[in-house]
Amino acid sequence: MAHREAELFDVPGLNKTLKVQDLEESRSLYNVLPTDSQQPEILESHIHNLAAIFVRNSAERVLGIHLAHGHFAAPDNTTLLGVNYDKPYCRWARPTAIRTIDRSNVHGHIFVLTDHGFHPYEYQIGPLPDLSGVDSAFLLELAEYLITNKLSTLVGLQVIDPNPTRMLELILPQGTVMLDASVLSGCVPTRQTGWKFESEDGEPRVCQANETHGQTAIGHEIYNKGDPHPRLETFQDLKHALVEAGILCL
Repeated sequence: MAHREAELFDVPGLNKTLKVQDLEESRSLYNVLPTDSQQPEILESHIHNLAAIFVRNSAERVLGIHLAHGHFAAPDNTTLLGVNYDKPYCRWARPTAIRTIDRSNVHGHIFVLTDHGFHPYEYQIGPLPDLSGVDSAFLLELAEYLITNKLSTLVGLQVIDPNPTRMLELILPQGTVMLDASVLSGCVPTRQTGWKFESEDGEPRVCQANETHGQTAIGHEIYNKGDPHPRLETFQDLKHALVEAGILCL
């Protein structure tokens, strides 16, 4: 049990510096995730029970939960890495060559519970999160709840974005983009994918949806399969493509 607890506390990309093999394992984890449409709903009772665990362990200001899911197969020697941009505020995540990643300035963004503890399947540019205020019992209590309730393949642990903006996620060719809902046109929210919690008068509270899948007239993906895809190499390319698709209003 002591070895099991050590693994749960020692999480790459959360409180432990990343190694190349961690990034390689993340690609393997991502590529076997079901799509969101294949995942069942997370019961409200579980969401409220999880909120209590987060608040009880003072984890709610840094961490939340995420519907564990994938959208495409990441190519060999890559891992999914997200970068935040402004004007408009967004998060663009795409497969990135592992050899190009500065492991000293990357942290895990979404984690799933594996046989050897929590492991990230998606990353974010930036330093490791500050967990100094989180109780040491948190990860073990969370893992026990997920295992007991058979939620390990459904509920992911997420390092939350402190920005309060309501974000919609759209699917790109080999990537995803999370955008402020206020700058989108013709997009409607569908399935909630991210949950934040907070403490109100000492009681756990589930916040309003902060991350939701967005759907356009043609569905969750921006481009129909078979359509010519734009070249997306820079943030300017991404903005131009979204404007051309009639989705982004600048």
